[in-house]
Amino acid sequence: MKRIAELRDLSDDHHTALVLAQRCREASASGAAELWQRVREAFRLELEPHFQIEDRHLLPALEAIGESDRARRIRDDHAALREIAANDAPAVGEISRFGDLLASHVRFEEREVFERTQHRLPRAALDAIAAACRAMRTPAPSREAPPAR
Repeated sequence: MKRIAELRDLSDDHHTALVLAQRCREASASGAAELWQRVREAFRLELEPHFQIEDRHLLPALEAIGESDRARRIRDDHAALREIAANDAPAVGEISRFGDLLASHVRFEEREVFERTQHRLPRAALDAIAAACRAMRTPAPSREAPPAR
């Protein structure tokens, strides 16, 4: 699947999400608490910013080209994943369900959304997605205290 440059960062994020999903699907009771804390940290630092870019830029663009059903599915997936991620201590089955949903979501976006719509999305939306991805990956400037006198 050749991805256009403006969507490549979102696609790269999907690889990380699939690795995380696989770990969740393989969760066992003995390591569930530790795994879930790592998952929630990854969600906060990587998945949530990715979702926000899609929510703000991709979904309205999909709707603008008549792909409201695909946009709705992504919005619903994001809501379900956020709901599970908000749980402090889910059962192993819920962690596995999170992994299943995340994997299904990524595959849907790659196969059904990006592949079918990437050449139809408005240029302004693609530019906004690319800029938002760059901003997400640019570290914030350090706020070191000025030297003492």
